[in-house]
Amino acid sequence: MEKLTKIAWRIITGTQWWSGTDTKIQLEIYRDGTRLLLANLEPGRTSRLNRGENATYFWEFKDPSGLGTAVSGTVVPYYIEFPNGLSGHLKVKLIATGDDAWEKISIKSTAFTGDLKWVPGTIDSVYWEEQQKEFYFEQDVVLSTDTSEGHPNWTLLY
Repeated sequence: MEKLTKIAWRIITGTQWWSGTDTKIQLEIYRDGTRLLLANLEPGRTSRLNRGENATYFWEFKDPSGLGTAVSGTVVPYYIEFPNGLSGHLKVKLIATGDDAWEKISIKSTAFTGDLKWVPGTIDSVYWEEQQKEFYFEQDVVLSTDTSEGHPNWTLLY
């Protein structure tokens, strides 16, 4: 079982004159076909990805109740369980919300997972051990609601 706490995307966009910057990109995160969330790739008032951009965005999962968890004084980040692991069970869909063509050259995605580990020689001391898995999506893809320019969405299969 893997406990996913956060996903990061290092995105490189195209430099072509037609590769627009005004289309907002949304993302959907799925586990085994069940949508876990829908959010904007660029949160809040962050500007759109420009031409030739090389930027990192991330999504950190939060407990919907707003409460945190601690075990023996160690903060445990909120996580989504993947009982069969991430590979073949996690997917992220990028969705264009406008017709200004948005070119993705490549994405390096890092999935952050972790687990509580007992401290040897203690009765109740624990620590959170985090692991990172990297995934590469290097296919050049254009996203746009105008299907003559590109695809309305693109799915990253982990």
